[in-house]
Amino acid sequence: MMKYNAGSPWNFAEGMAAVFIKDKWGYIDKQGNIAIEPQFSYASGFSEGLAAVEVDHKYGFIDKSGRMVIKPQYDYALAFTEGLSPVEIDNEYFIINKQGAVVAKLDAGDYGGVECFSCGLAAVDCMLSDDNWKFGYIDSTGKMVIKPQFDIACTFEDGLALATLTDGGKSGFIDTTGHFVIQPQYDDAESFSEGLAPAMKDGRWRFIDKTGADAVLLSDKFECVDPITEGLARVTIDNKYGAVDKAGNLIVDVRFDALHFFSDGLAYARIGNTHGYINTSGTFEIQKPVAKPTLLDRIKGKANQMRW
Repeated sequence: MMKYNAGSPWNFAEGMAAVFIKDKWGYIDKQGNIAIEPQFSYASGFSEGLAAVEVDHKYGFIDKSGRMVIKPQYDYALAFTEGLSPVEIDNEYFIINKQGAVVAKLDAGDYGGVECFSCGLAAVDCMLSDDNWKFGYIDSTGKMVIKPQFDIACTFEDGLALATLTDGGKSGFIDTTGHFVIQPQYDDAESFSEGLAPAMKDGRWRFIDKTGADAVLLSDKFECVDPITEGLARVTIDNKYGAVDKAGNLIVDVRFDALHFFSDGLAYARIGNTHGYINTSGTFEIQKPVAKPTLLDRIKGKANQMRW
């Protein structure tokens, strides 16, 4: 129940995708060629010209030439959005700008994480008491502006954020003041994107608009429906994946063993022993055989690690 975050690996953004090659992360271009040599313990996708990468157990940021522009120093770092990135050092959370300068430090407290900024706000997971964790939202100064009260709270998209008030409760959508503008009524839901959100009620998925009205009732065969990106939403039937358009028409047949979301016109996909990137018609633009796990992979328990 989460919109794909900015900076997701394996998805194209700004012309490159972070992929795992042999035992390191690097980047490929839209022709499938290596654009930045594999050299990182982990790498995220580009956002606002920078990407978070891990070196020697610390995160820093590279530019699109592969140059380290903010040295690895963080225990964790998220993608830049709205010019800001939440980072963690020694269990303390900070907000940095694209020059690496700290612009805010979160108030003292127990935090389980900070999400990317959108609409000037970032969701934070806070411990209110023993075993009582709730989500609230901070602004770009680190000030809590929507008090922790939600069991699930997602990044704002199209001015609304998916939220639930109780564990296992119904999902609805809040505005930037923290008030529900679409009341909790859905058994499952995903974030808004391109004016619509997937939501499931009475055992059936639909796309709803920002008033909460049903815009499109989707096939009752769909078990999961993901947010719309570039006009398409991933759907699932019997552990196979395809994609529908905003009218609910099946555009990419439900036949893939794996399928990510579309970005830069492409989506990572795997079918049988072939993987690569498909276009919005479901045709591979880049494809290659799936790498077989080595003996070392099996010894290290990485036999299922996806490799380019």
